[in-house]
Amino acid sequence: MPEYSVDPVKCIACDACCKDFPDVFFMGDDAKAHATPGHPTDKYNARKVVEICPTNAILWSGELPPPDDVDGGAPKEVAGWEAAWAAAKDSIYDDPEERERRYGRKYTVEKREGYTVVRVEFPAVVPQVRDRYRYGITADMPDYSMQVVAGGRQLYVRAWMVDPMVRLLCNLSAAFPDRFTVKVDFDDAVVGVKHHYDAHRVLEVAVFHDAKVRDSFTWTAHFITEACTGCTICERVCPTNAITGQSKARHYIDPQLCINCSVCGTYCPFDAIVGQHDKIIQYLKPKEVPKAQVIEELCTGCEFCVDVCPFDCIHLEDFDGTVNRVAVVDEKKCVSCKLCEQVCIKGAILVPRHQTFPEGIGWSYQVGSVDGIQEGREDLPLTRW
Repeated sequence: MPEYSVDPVKCIACDACCKDFPDVFFMGDDAKAHATPGHPTDKYNARKVVEICPTNAILWSGELPPPDDVDGGAPKEVAGWEAAWAAAKDSIYDDPEERERRYGRKYTVEKREGYTVVRVEFPAVVPQVRDRYRYGITADMPDYSMQVVAGGRQLYVRAWMVDPMVRLLCNLSAAFPDRFTVKVDFDDAVVGVKHHYDAHRVLEVAVFHDAKVRDSFTWTAHFITEACTGCTICERVCPTNAITGQSKARHYIDPQLCINCSVCGTYCPFDAIVGQHDKIIQYLKPKEVPKAQVIEELCTGCEFCVDVCPFDCIHLEDFDGTVNRVAVVDEKKCVSCKLCEQVCIKGAILVPRHQTFPEGIGWSYQVGSVDGIQEGREDLPLTRW
């Protein structure tokens, strides 16, 4: 007969199990919950008993049943699931890194000047346990709900699964827990945090130890939020091919390729893109998007703008019957990325849209013209354009 037990290492003496199931658990003299000898095993839904514990300290030696209801009704089995499971079970491979992510053990800590960057990787795949086939649960792991809390010299990242169907699989011995906590200790006191969670299922947390660094901090790249609908507009207008993703799915900005030009946000109709200053980039209607403008009197026909334009919207033409040539912009192709303005050494081409590029981009930042580049962006060569 299956029975309950309590892992004393995980028990935090919250007393939840003893209060809700007093005939099953009691609080011992060691300030830990214990299963009562001879406790009833068929009086309660075992899954409800196990899930009352916030730290997964309650163990059930048998197989946990499904919850009483899922989205208003009992979960329905998929016809013929037994055959599908029989064909798959002998070749199942549980990626060790995915397992580490499910238990909150896949994270990195990188200390920088005045702050620390903590990156927590979340699982992407629902493990191939039997009930995934039984109830037809998708292989793609739904997003966890999460909470980031910092204080003193510690950071806590708490995550828990809310999808009702995937929770059917949680807490089974061969599956995974329905929640996890990542705790990080620091040498210095925490004075603030900023964080975001991207489409590659990585939570990045900047933990500040210096108030001046906190107040002046900016992310190295733009970021696409969960408001993204996967319309692909941002991907099509990005001048550096930094944005990738599938149609109708949340897209991702590669921070190594993003130049913070904000074109993606300018074209995003869902206000789903946040800039390096943690502010939403405002959408502009197509007729309001400013286009590159050439000041013909200043243009020398050097072709820098022609060479740098990723959309081939600039070419040279003869100027007023002279031997000189000037740049001409095809406004239908121009996306307002400002790269042409950035590389023009004569100030002869302008895009009337405010945007500050990171250092290391443009002819004014060639080797020998500056002492170095922006801290944290050593990946950007001085001769990038």
